[in-house]
Amino acid sequence: MTSASSSSAAPEPSAAPPRSAVSVRSVLRPAVAAAVVGGLSLVEPRRQGPWGRAAYRLGTAAASGLLVADTTREEEALLSRGVDGVLVGAATLGLMDLAEHLDARVIDALGRGGVGRPRWVLAALGAAGTLVVYGLEARSARRRGELEADGGAGADSWAEDLASQRDLPDAVRAAVAHLLAPSADGTDLPGAAALRAQLPSTRAHGPADEAEVWLLVPETAQRAVPRHQTWPVRGAFVHEGRRLLIELQIDDGLLSMLSLIPAGPAIGHGGIEHDGEHDLVSSGPLEALLPEPAGIEILRETEAP
Repeated sequence: MTSASSSSAAPEPSAAPPRSAVSVRSVLRPAVAAAVVGGLSLVEPRRQGPWGRAAYRLGTAAASGLLVADTTREEEALLSRGVDGVLVGAATLGLMDLAEHLDARVIDALGRGGVGRPRWVLAALGAAGTLVVYGLEARSARRRGELEADGGAGADSWAEDLASQRDLPDAVRAAVAHLLAPSADGTDLPGAAALRAQLPSTRAHGPADEAEVWLLVPETAQRAVPRHQTWPVRGAFVHEGRRLLIELQIDDGLLSMLSLIPAGPAIGHGGIEHDGEHDLVSSGPLEALLPEPAGIEILRETEAP
């Protein structure tokens, strides 16, 4: 009974669009357009009667309009894809006298140059040009799809950040401010003022039970320069007999992460050294480990070897 129930409750797979149909349409459109352009290029207007020339002109105008409408994105159209196509077709029809005059001069020049079938040359060039237009349009569409996918992933990540953000613990805020403070002689590091200005609006996000805090700063905040760096001032303190270092990361000119790292290997039972990172993480969230700023020793990077 259990297996029958679970089988009946299983959702039916949704029907996916056939890939072959999509690929056929993507090939058929440029192929038909190239054939039409090539076919019109084979027509010699000077040999046509009034009705034949009228049909040739209307066909050329219609092909021009349809080509524009089919390869133009709606958001890039001047008015709309359909209206733009009609306007291009009308303009083509109005310029057919000039177009036929240029066509005749090109054909005659090719003939004088020794080309045996100049019409076929023009047809091949017209068809190839049409395929290039469709190829560029397809490439642009793929690129837009990639950018939209990246943008969607970025939006999802930002939404997760917003959902997991929380007030920055006071102990963390105080430790960051302590690292960003000017030295005893009043010397300020490059970017410190901008980072201090970010601190009041900084929030925490990400895991809340690890020995690091991810910092979230509004994108409108003024950036610090250099934009990507490990802050050259670290803090140090002793916790349960172990010396720990406080490290601040800057990403794109914004406060990014405050973390604790062991200053050296931990000493276990029997005097055996081991990496204490797991013990550090499992001992609680970062704010529970941080002392008051007065208990944090400031370590500034220098040029000394």
